[in-house]
Amino acid sequence: MKAMTMKKMIKCVAVSGVLGFAASQTMAMDQQSTNDSKTQSKAAHSAHQNLTESQVIKVLSTANNGEIKQARTALPKLKTEDARKYAQMMITEHSANEKKAQTLASSLKLTPQANSISTSLQKDSDNVVKKLSQSSAPDKDYMTSQVDVHRKVLDTIEKQLIPNAKNADLKTMLTQTRAAVAKHLQMAEDIVAKMK
Repeated sequence: MKAMTMKKMIKCVAVSGVLGFAASQTMAMDQQSTNDSKTQSKAAHSAHQNLTESQVIKVLSTANNGEIKQARTALPKLKTEDARKYAQMMITEHSANEKKAQTLASSLKLTPQANSISTSLQKDSDNVVKKLSQSSAPDKDYMTSQVDVHRKVLDTIEKQLIPNAKNADLKTMLTQTRAAVAKHLQMAEDIVAKMK
């Protein structure tokens, strides 16, 4: 009787072990599938797209105007001197860059043309502005958003805009813009680090 019960218990343990292993394998495969989907989505977003120079100008303009609007939304609410100076710098420097971009576009006879990248940047900027307008921690939210936004814009300039620029003047401007965006990113990261 005891031997029979012991055999049943061993079988139950063995079966539950097999079922547990199978369940964990299924969960691991589901997690891998989810991670693969996320990786593919990120890869598709950052993969090189062929853009016309009119589309490149639109992306640049969208980035500039987004930065200006975000800074103008945050500025009246900002308390720390670092965040306030940073927001003012964003307004000044991105306004100047936008003016240069429009002048260059005019001289090259380019009409800014919307595309998936400019639309994505606009949507991101609108979300940041909405969050900032409702924020109870504006300094932290603004500076954190600036790190995120500048990382995305820097990646976009490097992988999308510069490779698609054929005109030497446009390529030079984008290279200069890339340096400014990298500087803005570093400054934002430094300010966020001080807030912690």
